[in-house]
Amino acid sequence: MFGLRNLVAGLRALARKEQTEREMDEELRAYLVAAVEDKLRSGMSQEKALRAARVEMGSVEAAKEEIRVAGWEAAAESLWQDLRYGARMLRKNPGYTAVAILTLALGIGANTAIFSLTYAVILKSLPVPNPGELVRYTSSEPGASDLSLSGPVYDALRKHETVNRDILAWGQADFAVEENSVMTRASGALMTGNGFRVLELRPYLGRVFGESGDVSGGGPDGYQAVLGYSYWKQHFHEGRAVLGHPLSINGCAVTVIGVLPPGFDGLIAGERAEIILPLSFEGPQWHAPGNNWLTVIGRLKPGESLQSAKANLKATAAIVREEADPTHLFLYGFGSPFQFAVESGRSGRSFLKVDYSRPLLVLEILVGLLLLLCCANTALLVLARMSGRFREFAVRSALGAARGRLIRQALTEVGLLAAAGLAGGIWLGWAAAQSLVAVLGGIGESPSIDVTPRLAILAFAAATSFLSALAAGIWPALRVSRVDPALDLKQGEARIAKQLGAWIVPAQVAVSVTLLVAASLLGGTFLHLLLENSGFQTNGVVMADVDLSAAKLTGMQRAQDVSQIVEAVEKAPGIVAATLLSSPPLPDGWAAAYYFSLGKHGEIHSDMHTWPAFISPGYFAAMGTRITEGRAPARADQNGSAVCVLSASAAAYFFPNEDALGQFVYSGGSDPTNDGKDVDPKNACQVVGVAEDARFMSLREAAPRMLYRLAAAGDWGTSFTLAVRSSGTENGAAALRKAVHDVVPTAFPPTLFTFNELVNSHLQRERMLMMLSLGFAGIALLLTALGLYGVLARSVTLRTREIGVRVALGARQQDMFVLVIRDGVKLVLLGGGLGLAVSLAATRLLRTLLFGVSATEPWMLIGVVAVLLWIAFPACYIPARRATRVDPMVALRHE
Repeated sequence: MFGLRNLVAGLRALARKEQTEREMDEELRAYLVAAVEDKLRSGMSQEKALRAARVEMGSVEAAKEEIRVAGWEAAAESLWQDLRYGARMLRKNPGYTAVAILTLALGIGANTAIFSLTYAVILKSLPVPNPGELVRYTSSEPGASDLSLSGPVYDALRKHETVNRDILAWGQADFAVEENSVMTRASGALMTGNGFRVLELRPYLGRVFGESGDVSGGGPDGYQAVLGYSYWKQHFHEGRAVLGHPLSINGCAVTVIGVLPPGFDGLIAGERAEIILPLSFEGPQWHAPGNNWLTVIGRLKPGESLQSAKANLKATAAIVREEADPTHLFLYGFGSPFQFAVESGRSGRSFLKVDYSRPLLVLEILVGLLLLLCCANTALLVLARMSGRFREFAVRSALGAARGRLIRQALTEVGLLAAAGLAGGIWLGWAAAQSLVAVLGGIGESPSIDVTPRLAILAFAAATSFLSALAAGIWPALRVSRVDPALDLKQGEARIAKQLGAWIVPAQVAVSVTLLVAASLLGGTFLHLLLENSGFQTNGVVMADVDLSAAKLTGMQRAQDVSQIVEAVEKAPGIVAATLLSSPPLPDGWAAAYYFSLGKHGEIHSDMHTWPAFISPGYFAAMGTRITEGRAPARADQNGSAVCVLSASAAAYFFPNEDALGQFVYSGGSDPTNDGKDVDPKNACQVVGVAEDARFMSLREAAPRMLYRLAAAGDWGTSFTLAVRSSGTENGAAALRKAVHDVVPTAFPPTLFTFNELVNSHLQRERMLMMLSLGFAGIALLLTALGLYGVLARSVTLRTREIGVRVALGARQQDMFVLVIRDGVKLVLLGGGLGLAVSLAATRLLRTLLFGVSATEPWMLIGVVAVLLWIAFPACYIPARRATRVDPMVALRHE
């Protein structure tokens, strides 16, 4: 209550100053009258009583000042005066103000952009009640972690895990949606009927399905769908009539029963679920023990923790594995059983998190260094500005201003700069984050990542702004507050000429060198990955992801149409070769298979990490992969027994010291005990050729052992990839688009992309790191050059008298030039050496992101030094030229 009274009284004093002053005058007069009356009663005369009362009370103005200072409003009013004075001083120097604000906005904006992306990809929680209660179950096998789970594993987990209220399963899916005879694609998900209850997610409109709707056929009312908010807004214009609206999804009748709240896009970061259907919507083939496609999330019971979930899983893992795979063909494959793990499910699942956790950490460090550089540059500006006001601060100190008040005044001006930089930084950060999201997208798409400024991001930006103001202003404020009126009224700013930039510029150079080394390493990595021999010839290749599901073709008709599409493409003008692929190279995910071969003496060569690719004739000509032995599969081979082509490494592995041509490779499924025990001709394919090794799986890794198996005409499903090599990408794209439309008019328009676009998409992480690090390094070098120039130019100005004396005593112009250049070179060499030392020590953080480059390579060190000198030369040369033009007579007369 006392605090509230003080607050109210302070607000009243600030709002009604004149009335408050009158009330204080009246109170003081009343006190004086009371004191006089008291003394009159003691026997004093009127004159003596008045005199004594005034002596006891003291100065009226001093008493009023004591009353003012006692309340919090005095400090607020004093701060307001400092703000007004600081704003007035900044308005008087628009050039200085604009440069300082832009510098801080750049640093704050860069940090805000990277943090926005980090928050969205790594830190953001699911928009559901109590996300900290969620846990996520995963599996792993040798060489792979954070894998999805299968339907039987989910069922066993739900049965035996006792620390959860319940567990849901979620699978991402793409749907063909038909409405009013118009077919469209939609990204969506399948979820168990208990999912909404586990998530405690309430619909924005209508209702959600439950376990009674997650049965074969959808129950009595058929299958029911819940729409995402953005999908409802885009396709149904936020109409409530959507409830009960019928849709045809993948050829099945579905009824819309609800709309999810805004902000919930699904359980997998970056992959929006526009339509959610019960898990039973998919057929039983999706629930085989080896089909790992489900994200499994549970909600802990009250009092349980992640540690108790881990302990419970450890105790039940063997039982879960046995119940889910009693045949031991899937979860016990390749000689090592699958391992289960549980982790926090607060953020759902994020494939982007796996790929970008380390890059984002590196970028956070780089933008932190950039912010430090911006603060250093601003500190130089503030220090130069404050040094010109030394006499002002000396006068204020001589008139009684306390050191704390001088520090507060200096920091207030920097705080105003930082506040303006914060406003600009938030806008720059949001725009930059949006651009980064576009960079993270794949072919023709951008991930569903929301980087809209929210409370956490704004709080981060505000904290960054506060720290920037502190870092940029504290040293100049402390420096100018240590004024000596007797000395500074005479010498003023000349006293700090030698201190100006003595340590700030070397720090700037060190930070710039660190950023430049990082940019060189990351840029070199990108170029190596792009230019390294991949086993493909990417120029002139166009691909199309074809989806015939909308046409509802039978198996025989589909096989005929697929063959006609390929023939139509091959006959198009400018087409060199065409082929079908089960998946394009550089896939996001792929499953290895188990193969073995029998040597001439009966020895067995088995491998559980051979990667199969199903192809059609023309693959090697279309993709530019050379056949080194034998021949490529031909169309005639599709009518006989199965044939294949091995990569060079696979041929050497399966047939060491033998000719692979004419030999057979057998598929062993996932059973490692099948080494030659079950040589079934139906599982064999004959080797007709050997191809050069190609980095089919990833450009970042060595070429895997590949088995290219020729698929029969009837083996292709409704979705496949069609690739062509043509004399021009326009010819290839037009041929693909026309062939699909002419043969199957009702098919979805194919998604077209060039092989080079596929490579660029595959290397988007490396490209983002290269572009941002080069941008940060460029900005750092520019700021460092400006800082160095400013320090040297200011130094020449402050040392005009010294230079004049030197010239008057016989120093040559060349000597003055060398004097300034030497000062600049010292600063650059000191900072450059420190920066190289820090860079070499810090490269271990980049080690997992590098490919084909090393921090100790001579070309890189020479390049860094050359760029540094190239930037430093003009920054030193211009002030040095000014020093040679000082007229000693003018300089001495002025002094």
